[in-house]
Amino acid sequence: MKTISTVINDPVTTPELQNTFETIKQELGAPFVPNFFQVWGNASKALQGIVPAMKHILGSGELDRKLKEMIMIAVSSFKQCNYCETAHQVFCSSMGAIPEQIEALVNNHSLRESDNPKDKAAIDFAVKLAKDPNSSNDEDFSSLKAVGYTESQILEIIAMSGMAVFYSHLASATKINIDKGFTEALANNV
Repeated sequence: MKTISTVINDPVTTPELQNTFETIKQELGAPFVPNFFQVWGNASKALQGIVPAMKHILGSGELDRKLKEMIMIAVSSFKQCNYCETAHQVFCSSMGAIPEQIEALVNNHSLRESDNPKDKAAIDFAVKLAKDPNSSNDEDFSSLKAVGYTESQILEIIAMSGMAVFYSHLASATKINIDKGFTEALANNV
């Protein structure tokens, strides 16, 4: 069966799109432009809305990038987005996550009890919101503050959860093919 990502040709690379692709590589620390962005390069206005979320929510802020990558894996796995799950396993692994942590994120959408409780609390909250954004409550905020998160960091966790749902939706709907660079990186880490 043909999917959107297999029937769309590579985008016509304009100077503006080339600049966007360079920004993507720089922000992700990737040696190539992932297929996700290549496909969305065919809808330049949509891509212009997609990239800032990655740049500002994933790529900057108060929270550690590794934690954000772990949130991406957990939410992507919960949303059954194989593309996002795979891509972010590679990024997370390059930031020091160990295979057992990544396996827990993929299989349980959470960290192990023996992992950092602060990270686990953030990931569990992000997945809870991915399941039902209306489920957040005062107890969640109190619990996250009790383990050391500030209000602005809690809002970043919420934004990261929303971004993971959004990107998973876009990748799953277009059936993005997993990049050879990602599959090779995963094979080399095993």
